[in-house]
Amino acid sequence: MEYKSSEIKAGIFILFSIVAFVVFLVIILGLNNIQEKEIYRVRFNYVGGIEKGSTVRYAGMEVGQIVDIYLPKDDYPGVELKLEVLKDTPIHEDSHAFMTTIGLMGSFYIEITAGSPDSPLLPEGALVKSQNVTGFAQMSNSATKVTEELYVLLQHMNEVMNMENRENLGKMLTAMTEISETANHEMQDMLASMRILSENMNKTVNTVNSLLAQNDSTIANSLQGVQSLVENSTNTVNQLSSVLQEMEYNISNNQDNYSELMSSMNILVRNLEEFSQKIKDQPWQMVRKEIPRERQLAE
Repeated sequence: MEYKSSEIKAGIFILFSIVAFVVFLVIILGLNNIQEKEIYRVRFNYVGGIEKGSTVRYAGMEVGQIVDIYLPKDDYPGVELKLEVLKDTPIHEDSHAFMTTIGLMGSFYIEITAGSPDSPLLPEGALVKSQNVTGFAQMSNSATKVTEELYVLLQHMNEVMNMENRENLGKMLTAMTEISETANHEMQDMLASMRILSENMNKTVNTVNSLLAQNDSTIANSLQGVQSLVENSTNTVNQLSSVLQEMEYNISNNQDNYSELMSSMNILVRNLEEFSQKIKDQPWQMVRKEIPRERQLAE
């Protein structure tokens, strides 16, 4: 069966279209699927907003995606993610993975920090260190609680700062202003008085200096008299010290006699007290020798 030239041309066009469509699909799906990939793992306590197919970035550059999310078999209280990244991505031992978003309302993705160049590279399949970041929903709950507490605080402040309290506060500020102005005037007056006092002191000092210059000889004689008086006072103090030492010596030598004297005086005082009490209770003994008999009551 022979084909017409138009049919052959149509077949070539359809074949070319199919090839172009396949190439277009490869471009749309991305050539990254053809590149070699490596698998790493990371664990988080909270993965809200992360799902299979979410982007994985390294130092901000897109390097792969999340291929699986599952619960770990050990007792880790969280979720483990399996990351598929481009081969030769330099993930170091001190690199950290954390959840973040592009902008405030962007989709969540996993960001891996570059780490230090001196740190060794992680082998394929290793567990990348994670850094748990508070999710937006959790932050919203905390912000809601803070907002409620702030609202209650503002209500209390409004109650405290009512009209009466505001008037009292205004009066207090007015009184403080008046006190400040009064104190300022008084300070100015005091400074003026101190200035005058300082000038008078300077005049007095100048006068004393002139008097001292005119009476040097008199002052010298007075100083000599004061010096002799000090010497006499020193001699008197020395004599008084010797007298006190002698008295102390006599007291130490006659301590027993002083003790007997004090004991006798205590006895004398006690006898006088007894005598006084006896006179107070039986005053008739001052005029009678015998105690009067008690009178018999008539029957």
